[in-house]
Amino acid sequence: MEQSSPTLQQVEASIENRQRGFRLPGALENQFELDTRGRRAQRLRFMIPAMAIIYNLFLIPDWFLIRDEIGLTLCLHFLVVTPWILLVGWFVKDDSSQFVREAAAASIPAAVALQILITFTLTASPDADHYQHFVVLVLLYMNTIQRLRFHYAACVSGIVVVLHALAVTTAGHMTPSLAAVAIITLCVAAFITLVSNYYAERDARRSYLYNLRDRLRHADAENTSRRDALTDLANRHYLSARLAQLWDDSNQSSVAIVMMDIDHFKPFNDRYGHVVGDACIKRVAGCVLAELRNENDLAVRYGGEELLVLLPDLSLPDAMRVAERIRRSVEALAIPHQALGQRGVVTVSCGAASGPVSALSAQELIASADTALYAAKRNGRNQVWPPLVRASLEEQAAPKVSYLKRT
Repeated sequence: MEQSSPTLQQVEASIENRQRGFRLPGALENQFELDTRGRRAQRLRFMIPAMAIIYNLFLIPDWFLIRDEIGLTLCLHFLVVTPWILLVGWFVKDDSSQFVREAAAASIPAAVALQILITFTLTASPDADHYQHFVVLVLLYMNTIQRLRFHYAACVSGIVVVLHALAVTTAGHMTPSLAAVAIITLCVAAFITLVSNYYAERDARRSYLYNLRDRLRHADAENTSRRDALTDLANRHYLSARLAQLWDDSNQSSVAIVMMDIDHFKPFNDRYGHVVGDACIKRVAGCVLAELRNENDLAVRYGGEELLVLLPDLSLPDAMRVAERIRRSVEALAIPHQALGQRGVVTVSCGAASGPVSALSAQELIASADTALYAAKRNGRNQVWPPLVRASLEEQAAPKVSYLKRT
């Protein structure tokens, strides 16, 4: 099921609550993962080469500390762990799920720690007790540099601590007191680095919330600047931007425009008042929105009770059909208009024009639709102009430009 996007109110509430845990509620947690997973995957892949090089440079201290098992160490380095590190870098993609990405990333320090502990357990070198300290470096890297998500980091840290405790107590290289010191040291290192990891992730999430809030506020302000406050249709400022975009698009072939006006709206407003008049405009706007084909169509509040519909890639007859559906929908609302008589209802008149963007300007197309609108009003209102039969004949006679010229 598709997750809904978080709202500005949810983000602000989450910032205000400042809950003790760092996990974000519901949609915010999903959005956080969607917005950050690509960057985290790229960061992991970027670190892979350096990680492989640094890991293999530790063969130098291996030579001095566990020379008797250097052959095993070389095999584990070059035949197991290093190929696995490179495989993880290839396997993790920008769109990988959180579990796949974090589990794959966690497997790298886990594999390195396991290699250290296996070698430590098998070696007979007198310096082996120093070799087990390299596990501390693994935790430092995992929790402060690699910075796995906290729950994955805590899980791997716990596994490493347990395996380390088993290794130092059973290998026989260390006295019980030294083994206890080594275990305690690793536990403290795990705790400190996990605390650092926890606060780093918490701060990253809070920073993300602030950034998301700024983005949503900007989007909200931009949307407000494009919308008419009463009807939520686009305003003329946004219409101008969309027209410029269409006329600049080399792939755009034709554009249709439908102009419409609520019939006898001034008598309606005078009889029922501005509040009812505004409600009437909103209901008519709802009918217009319901007839749009897709997100490329645009409904605009062009004037007081005048609306415009922008229909890219549509012929004149098809634009007329859209206009006719809108006209019928408004009439079906049966909004009483007793200034026209006891059975009078609110209706709209529509005028349409269509043509290729290469043959006329946006202003000419709007003027043609406006002319058609006034023709509909002169011919009795509550109709679409030109009539559909006439529109089809005009399009056949002049396929390059289908719009009504002023007379």
